[in-house]
Amino acid sequence: MNGHSLPYNDPAEDTTDLSFARSGADSCPKVRHHRDPRFILFCGDGVVLESGLPIRPRWFRPHELAGLTLDERTGIDLGADDLGPRMALDLSGMEEAEQALGLSQGAFRSLKAIQEPIDPCTWRILSRAQALLIWNQQSAICPACGAATESQGGGTLRVCTDPGCARIHYPRTDPSVIVRVVSGERCLLARQPKFRAGLKSVLAGFVEPGETLEEAVRREVAEEVGIVVDRIEYLASQPWPFPMNLMIAFQAHARDEEIALDSDELEIAEWYTRERAERELAEGALILPSRKSISRWMIDEWLDGC
Repeated sequence: MNGHSLPYNDPAEDTTDLSFARSGADSCPKVRHHRDPRFILFCGDGVVLESGLPIRPRWFRPHELAGLTLDERTGIDLGADDLGPRMALDLSGMEEAEQALGLSQGAFRSLKAIQEPIDPCTWRILSRAQALLIWNQQSAICPACGAATESQGGGTLRVCTDPGCARIHYPRTDPSVIVRVVSGERCLLARQPKFRAGLKSVLAGFVEPGETLEEAVRREVAEEVGIVVDRIEYLASQPWPFPMNLMIAFQAHARDEEIALDSDELEIAEWYTRERAERELAEGALILPSRKSISRWMIDEWLDGC
């Protein structure tokens, strides 16, 4: 193999000290009275992280949050370690938070904008927190009857407050396939119009209702670049909380190399040899996805000859 660690799904690599089993607290106020609760703080698409590297959440104790306006009913259960429960809270305003916290030991950062590698265990915690916070914010109304819903189970479910409905709603995860298309020693890299200049990546798309993952791989590749693929191999997976995706990675082998580009989806798609990729990377003509992403791992693994 190579020097790149496997992404986000290998039990052998799991060193997290948090259990995702529910801590037993249905609301944050109960958690505060535990002997050592800690909280990570989100505001919009930002989360308070420790200064410097490696990327780690800044864990706050209750006394550090005294100056903040918090709706503790919206707390997200992140599980527990030997010391006690861990929760995520959403703040009412960034300016208020920065003034109250001081943030001498951390700073707000957008998860999506982070370019550095993130430890798999840390990524799982941050992904769970952000995804559940977004889901709770977007699920305040019952889709069945229009009544308000109430967060329960530490943000892991919502219950309709209308006694005549009382439906229980659970968070969803949207599966997406991400595909490294290869032909011999060459790999297909493409760019979407929204990418920053020079950035290219592997192909990706949502799984549609009624599809298997393998069917989604074949369809996405055929739709975007007009190539028929076979020998589809599962590689790995990664939670991707933007807002609530699971990226499921595959390698697929092209039957031919003729590209028929879908210009509505992609600006360009090209076959790369390792030599060309390394040369363009050195020249700055090619930029790869952020090091926290499974797409970067897929490309780095290919570059290393795996």
